[in-house]
Amino acid sequence: MNALAQAASPIPSAGILWNKLLEAIRQEGRQYALQWLDRVRALEVRDNTLVLGVPDRFFRDWVDDHYRSLLEGHLARMGDGLVSVAYEVVEGLVVEGTFPPTPTVKVSVGRPSRLNSRFTFSTFVVADSNQLPAAAAQAVSDKPGHHYNPLYIYGGTGLGKTHLLQAVGNHIWEKDPSQRVVFLSSEQFTNEYVESVREHRMTDFRRKFREECDVLLIDDIQFLGKREETQKEFFYTFNTLYELGKAIILTSDTVPAEIPGLEERLRSRFTMGLMTDIREPTYETRVAILQKKAVAENLHLPDSVAHFIAKHIQKNVRELEGALVKLSAVHSLTRQPVTEEFAAEVLRDILPAQHAVDVEAIQREVARFYKVTVESLKEDRRHKALAHARQVAMYLSRKLTKSSFPEIASRFSKDHSTVISAVRKVEGLRESDPTVKRELAELELRLGGH
Repeated sequence: MNALAQAASPIPSAGILWNKLLEAIRQEGRQYALQWLDRVRALEVRDNTLVLGVPDRFFRDWVDDHYRSLLEGHLARMGDGLVSVAYEVVEGLVVEGTFPPTPTVKVSVGRPSRLNSRFTFSTFVVADSNQLPAAAAQAVSDKPGHHYNPLYIYGGTGLGKTHLLQAVGNHIWEKDPSQRVVFLSSEQFTNEYVESVREHRMTDFRRKFREECDVLLIDDIQFLGKREETQKEFFYTFNTLYELGKAIILTSDTVPAEIPGLEERLRSRFTMGLMTDIREPTYETRVAILQKKAVAENLHLPDSVAHFIAKHIQKNVRELEGALVKLSAVHSLTRQPVTEEFAAEVLRDILPAQHAVDVEAIQREVARFYKVTVESLKEDRRHKALAHARQVAMYLSRKLTKSSFPEIASRFSKDHSTVISAVRKVEGLRESDPTVKRELAELELRLGGH
């Protein structure tokens, strides 16, 4: 066939060439590639180029980025004079797959790498501070990929994000061991990517995270920021899994918008599902965590000791659990009774040092508790939430310090009558409003009050 005749090849000829090409790829066992290429339609042969119809620009860019060299390599070996492929976006393209989809064969394996069997939903204490992320994680684990995809859980260090992430993986695997669960941190993802590039094993890397993954669990995704090449690879991994309906759960210490150096296209994808935060545990929650952990450790923990530890360790679930593990270990070795005095001695290096509270410390703690600034507590703004925080700070300053009304007033840039009024109002709310009563109790515990 001369060049002119080849350039004018009708669509059936292009279709026959495409079928031969797909069959060659199938013989190589590249089933994952076929999940994409089976959705492509051969349009025509034009100037030694096989023109392929694709449904949209994203699909075109993905196929071109990942499979151009594969396609053109097979075309060259077929000996039909074709040397390249080109694409045309065909809106509303409906592809009748040349081959029926090949089912993926899954085998039952041991517990996925890096998953710790101790982290389950049954060992996670659910409270107001984490109720929504816990419920969302449970929903995802019951029907992976159907609910809240992706699920993005954020919050401070040691509040239980990793526990929930692993609980999802453990629940899915225990319910169906054929489910391929991949759990790792973004740091580990980066290290595997760099190693794969260095050792020319990117095909294996992509197979692991795209073809052989049903559930992707990434811890501390914030460390992906500023790593441009890793972000690019993760972007394509995310898109592949999302398109295939695979579950994606991410944790971070902050929302996507506040991750430095994170590409906008990743920010937008991280927010496509459900974003939910884990807050610091309340006093009651800290006590419940200690009691549940004590049962797991086979430790008889008197209520007074649980309250003692919860009073002094206030911000971090991980520190609570670490304190209890140490207490249990020393008790098992010495057989001393678990009392407050025993706990104080064993945990003296863990418990924060107690300092005399002053007005400035109260202002800082109240501002952090209500998520406002210390400066705003001293301003004249009358926003309801801010006014409440200011009045609480004045009340606690009067109750927990020896400062006079005028001295407190000077710290807030107010007159002493304003402080008197605030103290009286909060005293009334403490008696009539259960929410305010709980807030004050928590703040007093954080400040070392009684």
